[in-house]
Amino acid sequence: MAPVAVDTTIHDLKASVARTSPETLPDVLTYATFQYPDHELGFVTSSAHDSSIQTKTFSQFAQYVRPLAQVIRSWGKPIGSIVVVYLSEHEESMAALWACLLAGLVPCLQPVLSAQQSHMEGHIAHIKGLFGSATWLTNETGAEKLLSIPDLDLHLFSELKESASALGRSEFKPHEPKVDDEAILFLSSGSTGFSKAVVHTHRTILAACRAKGENYGLTSETKILNWVGFDHVAGSIEMHLAPLLYGASQVHVHPAAILSDPLRYLRLIEEKSIEITFAPNFLLAKLTRDLEKRNELFGSFNLSSLRRINSGGEAVVSKTAQAFAATLKNLAKDSNSSCVISASFGMTETCAGCICDPIDVLANPPAHEFLELGAPIPGCEMRIVDHEDGVTIRPDGESGELQVRGPMIFVRYYNDAEATSSCFVEGGWYRTGDIGIIENGKMRLSGRIKDTIILHGISYSIPELETHLQTVEGVTHSFLTAAPYRAPGQDTEGFVVFYSPTFSLDEEDAPAKLYATHRALRDVSVKMITLSPQQIIPIPINQMEKTTLGKVSRARLIKQFKEDQLGQHIARAEELLSFARGASFVSPCTETEKTLARIYADIFNNNISDVSASDNFFELGSTSIDVIRLKREGEAAFGLPEIPTIQILKHPVLSSLASYVDALCSKEGFQDEYDPIVPLQLTGNRTPVFMVHAGLGEVLIFVNFAKYFQNQRPFYALRARGFEPGHPFFGSVNEMVSCYAAAVKRTQPKGPYAIAGYSYGGVVAFEIAKRLEAMGDEVKFTGVIDIPPHIADRMREIDWTSSLLHMSQLLGLVTNQDAIDLNNSLRRLSRKDQFDLIWKLSPPERLIELQATLEKLGHWLDISGSLIECGKEYNPSGSVESIEVFYANPLHGNKDDWLNTHLKPWAGFSRSEPTYTDVPGYHQTLMDFDYVPQFQKIFRSRLEARGI
Repeated sequence: MAPVAVDTTIHDLKASVARTSPETLPDVLTYATFQYPDHELGFVTSSAHDSSIQTKTFSQFAQYVRPLAQVIRSWGKPIGSIVVVYLSEHEESMAALWACLLAGLVPCLQPVLSAQQSHMEGHIAHIKGLFGSATWLTNETGAEKLLSIPDLDLHLFSELKESASALGRSEFKPHEPKVDDEAILFLSSGSTGFSKAVVHTHRTILAACRAKGENYGLTSETKILNWVGFDHVAGSIEMHLAPLLYGASQVHVHPAAILSDPLRYLRLIEEKSIEITFAPNFLLAKLTRDLEKRNELFGSFNLSSLRRINSGGEAVVSKTAQAFAATLKNLAKDSNSSCVISASFGMTETCAGCICDPIDVLANPPAHEFLELGAPIPGCEMRIVDHEDGVTIRPDGESGELQVRGPMIFVRYYNDAEATSSCFVEGGWYRTGDIGIIENGKMRLSGRIKDTIILHGISYSIPELETHLQTVEGVTHSFLTAAPYRAPGQDTEGFVVFYSPTFSLDEEDAPAKLYATHRALRDVSVKMITLSPQQIIPIPINQMEKTTLGKVSRARLIKQFKEDQLGQHIARAEELLSFARGASFVSPCTETEKTLARIYADIFNNNISDVSASDNFFELGSTSIDVIRLKREGEAAFGLPEIPTIQILKHPVLSSLASYVDALCSKEGFQDEYDPIVPLQLTGNRTPVFMVHAGLGEVLIFVNFAKYFQNQRPFYALRARGFEPGHPFFGSVNEMVSCYAAAVKRTQPKGPYAIAGYSYGGVVAFEIAKRLEAMGDEVKFTGVIDIPPHIADRMREIDWTSSLLHMSQLLGLVTNQDAIDLNNSLRRLSRKDQFDLIWKLSPPERLIELQATLEKLGHWLDISGSLIECGKEYNPSGSVESIEVFYANPLHGNKDDWLNTHLKPWAGFSRSEPTYTDVPGYHQTLMDFDYVPQFQKIFRSRLEARGI
């Protein structure tokens, strides 16, 4: 690449720096580049499988973005035009933002688009209407989603870089904005409909940066670690622009890299001597769960540099903060280290956190269930007023609407004067929509006026949820509402549904109707926001109060619920639901059934008297961990050396499992014929899903996934042959496919079929679909999850050591980083020593959960090896009607390359153009608790798009 002229002269730079207080964002970049040219911006991408950091100095970064800006200016857009930036990696997003600013255009940062096609198209149409027109800057993955939308002015970031690299030495003068010009637009969550565009000027952003810098104690020596997406106001302003103003070095990590490997968070803090970082409540809870029992790691990390963890997005539970701080203290080398957590309140409209309070939660135990939010940052003011009139000040200690004002508050919603005027009151006070209490100058939140539910830091629209809940049979139209609610001690927020039934609770068939209605309400909730209501309360229509505008009074209902004034309705519902369950209730009668009933009751926190011999373990809401617990406790209770997991999966009904256990205890055994079909979910009347195992051959990983299909469609998993004594391994893919296709036909004699496979199972699913079509059956859905069509070469590259490490990763015995670190050293050891080393490194609690032994791990590896041998001879041929390809961050390499080079060849095996859908997480974590809630929504939407 030819060097690009830096036309800003030393004289110009000195003149700029002489203005010790930059007035606009381009001034900030110029100032930081001149004053601290060697300070660094570091990036860990979504595809990185270790802690390696790609770095650019401030000077290198400035030289990198200037030619990008020059190319953007060549697009010929008028100054002030809007560019929607839709990029996933921090470095790309940051470069695009600065390039737009230097070119004189206004970047609008677009969060991840909805997986629901109709919602995505509606959002994009809304954005086009809001801005009149807009240019989109994205990558190849984003373009895949956007190409179906007509009349979009679409540019690829890769082409922008290519054009910039082709520039020779040329003069480029960056745009010089005025302080009150629009600088950056941020899109609101859209929790109450389509997004509003929040306008921040150079003045508001720099006011926020200076206030944050003073509050955080930022200096040029500060080091920041950020993992929040750049499209979020905290990621871009709080963790980039504010530190840049003070010359602070920064490390920006893709969220998936932290969520998939929590230890990476600590390694980066140690390696880069991080002082300030960010972690919302749900991450504090996750880190605590993952690390608090890792005794072998205690005292392992040098965390002495860490002085503050900011936390926002949702309320911070005091017990969670204390547990996290205690865990961090145990993991730190210095036992005297302390952890200061700063819970903060902020919104897109306030440039992120504007009220915060750093607390050493171990030295100063919190007095309330949630951490106090404290006092405003410099320049910001807060007050509590009557939420009805919006102006009457509430006395100290009384709750009311929180309002804030200050120079960091946004100026308006773009092209929405009505929304702007409605959120401000006299004196420039912004109505946050939150309910708070101020005592002794410190604030804490106690509720929310806005129509949102916040789950794990993500806002969901209550009106949108209510719209779908209203469609449930048994609900009286316009007499339903949902309200956010957090039970005492709960890590994240939940919600309660209030509604009036269309039927009288005194009718003879009321129990059955109520049971069906509540089941449907839970199903819709899981589909919409991945969570069931904490409580569903039916209230007679004559007792359901509405406002003068004809709306159900959500605030009054949640107040009555908290004050236990709805107890009679809850009790009546429980009585009827208990009666409905009792209609099919079968009392456990044998000693084995009674023992299993006790275990079922303990696992699901039920009364043993409520457990029926006809209860299905999966329909009660079990997870893969619950299966392991049932296995472990059953073995202990009956004195059995092993209850095979597969038999629990095949005998989920209590009475059936009891019969199996009795056979084991009587030494008769249970010599089943091999059947690859494992029914994980049997309710619902829509087209069943058949899911083929990954390369380990096991199906336990699908338990968490299958529960999302309850009452909608059956979910069957296909398990490899060879786990049980006397069952030989498969000798070829053809033999496997013949067996699986016959099993599918036995289970579902006629189409249409929905067949999918995860990883290795994807090519097997393709072959099954092809076989079924050859029989004259219709296959409406062929799902390939993160696997290319040509696997033979990949299989031949997998040797014993690679297979052992891959299996250990998928089982959760080693981390991605462990696997990389061990790769070379393991190869110098014998197979026995390799197993011994993996065993020593494995978390003890994980080995206990899996009931793992060295012998069992060896057998699993043998099964995996047999599947690899089958794959070495596999060459795809022929085609099916359609293919749905789902892809995540690959085990190795770049996601775009994974898609374009390895997955796009599926087009040669589909008679229609395949659909390629980006999904969250890594290849090996798709079915984990952290990712499956989002993956199931995407997967289900694609099933529905295929009309099944």
